[in-house]
Amino acid sequence: MFLLAYFVRVGWIFSTDFPFAPFAWSSAVATMAWSAILALAKVYRLPPRTGARRYFDVLMIMTGGVVAVGVLIVLFFFQRELVFSRLLGLYALVFGITALLISQKIFRLSLARSKRHGQGYRTLIIGANRVSERFVQQVQQDRYAPFQIRGVIDPYGLVKNFAGAKLLGKMDQLEAVTAAEKIDAIVQCDAFEHTLSLLSFCEEKDIKFQFLPSLRGVFEDNLRLREIAGIRVGSFVQRDFSGIKRTKFKLIDLLLRQVFDVD
Repeated sequence: MFLLAYFVRVGWIFSTDFPFAPFAWSSAVATMAWSAILALAKVYRLPPRTGARRYFDVLMIMTGGVVAVGVLIVLFFFQRELVFSRLLGLYALVFGITALLISQKIFRLSLARSKRHGQGYRTLIIGANRVSERFVQQVQQDRYAPFQIRGVIDPYGLVKNFAGAKLLGKMDQLEAVTAAEKIDAIVQCDAFEHTLSLLSFCEEKDIKFQFLPSLRGVFEDNLRLREIAGIRVGSFVQRDFSGIKRTKFKLIDLLLRQVFDVD
């Protein structure tokens, strides 16, 4: 898009007054800077952010573009006595942001299409409770989450009906269910005492293993992973707010978390 901006402003020629090769080299460095910012901000994450959180990705795309154009100006324009066009940087910024937003939309449509056609991790849920019901509902409603819920195992055999997925038996049927449904991923929502056994089983069968924080009795909205002296720890953050106070808290919390990585 930076190179397209060159030809749009200069014309469809390789100008001698405004040499193409140095501009292309500077554009390559600026592009790497833009991509690095997006990577650090986890804009390339899979599945992508959904709901209101997706606008954070759009903000980072724009922020990265501003930084990239700044890099371009420093590398190219500051080294030249004559500036051909001050609008060139603006063109590059607009073209780059537009291209990224369009490619993001295409990628999301591709993910949604893949999920509609049954592609993604064939997932088995361990635990039949309100937490697992909510998880199943959220995954099925999300257009991009690459998980296909194949069923639920009730470790204790107490639940008769489960909203959103079919019950496939108890823990003693895990191996048979996994083979029959060709399971690629297991998400544990209950039966904490079986965690080590499930981990060993998943390692043996090369199955992706995940668990919800609520498995340890901590609500996932209040759980953060932190590092203390190089050791990973779980941090519980109190968020019992509502109304305007909750909105203010979320804004301050976002700033502290994103910039300073503190609670």
